[in-house]
Amino acid sequence: MRSLNYLLLFAILFIASCTKDNNNDKKDNCTPTVVNVTTDITTPTVWEDCKVYVISTTQISIKSTLTIQPGAIVKFNGDVFDNAIFVTNSGKIDAVGTAAKPIIFTSIKDDRFGGDNNADGASTPARNDWGGIVINSNNCVFKYCNFFFGGKGPSAGSGQPALEFTFYYGIIDNCTFAYFGGETTQTGYGVVDARTCKNNKFSITNSTFYGCVKPLFLNPFLNIGNSNTFHNPANTSEKNDYNGIFITSESDEAVTDVSWLETEVPFVLTGSLFIEKGLKLKLAAGVIIKITDLPAIGFNKISYHEGFSVIEGNDLAGVYFTSYRDDSNGGDTNGDGNATSPAIGDWYGVQDITSTISTNNYCYSWGNILYAKYP
Repeated sequence: MRSLNYLLLFAILFIASCTKDNNNDKKDNCTPTVVNVTTDITTPTVWEDCKVYVISTTQISIKSTLTIQPGAIVKFNGDVFDNAIFVTNSGKIDAVGTAAKPIIFTSIKDDRFGGDNNADGASTPARNDWGGIVINSNNCVFKYCNFFFGGKGPSAGSGQPALEFTFYYGIIDNCTFAYFGGETTQTGYGVVDARTCKNNKFSITNSTFYGCVKPLFLNPFLNIGNSNTFHNPANTSEKNDYNGIFITSESDEAVTDVSWLETEVPFVLTGSLFIEKGLKLKLAAGVIIKITDLPAIGFNKISYHEGFSVIEGNDLAGVYFTSYRDDSNGGDTNGDGNATSPAIGDWYGVQDITSTISTNNYCYSWGNILYAKYP
């Protein structure tokens, strides 16, 4: 009799454990609920796992705290472009996923996540299916978020970043940005665009870019490490059309030293770079800086005050200052194949503008300055 009781107890525990596991499996493989989003976020709001939030209006504004849970999916229909989500000064997006359950931002045509939510059968997502997110707040965090198939601007030929930081900073970590469209000009938007952000609290780390027009466009005052990836980890030949970190010109004075450490892709100056008194631009071994030829060939330069400001690491192995057209160093960054070639005079050179030199036109001749007008 005792043996029979033991067997009955074992059977009950086995069934209970199986039931619990099955419930967990059901939760992990749930059928997502679709939630249409047509109004602004004006009170603290949570977007949950196992739900697909479909943005069905031209733009929604985030005026309060929007918390997005791991596993949540955000989709944008075909009429949503340009500033699809606009975060105001009083707003905040806290989008923190996990490696197992990233948060997804993608096109309504992307049936891989959440199923066929536009009920059109099989559909094919593509670049420029939706716009992007504009950040006007210092309170936004994106971790383990995947962004796909956006970049559509307000008019033909224009673009919109996946994340645009307009004077404000944000934290981006372990995110993927893939198949984003955008502008093909030298000064066109990047997928992550923080060209007007001068706050060194801005951070982008451990993130991946591939299949995009232009991955990053940043302010020269921002630090960039060497943790980001600029190709598809599953296919190393799949990169970006203009595979570089684009840097805007800035006339204001930086307040801290700046480190540029990325070595997979070049830094691309779209204007002159000024390193003000007492500050350092710190480069890692293998860093390549390319200079574009707009507004005119031979115009753009790197200037600093000798004795007061420093380009630290200029003589390290693999460091080059060269033309935007130079494919032999850093690859085909201007995305034109063999259509153009570098030439002497493509950019001005590295200039010392210290007041102790009467000509105010002294240029350095390091061995790694290539194709400059005054090498």
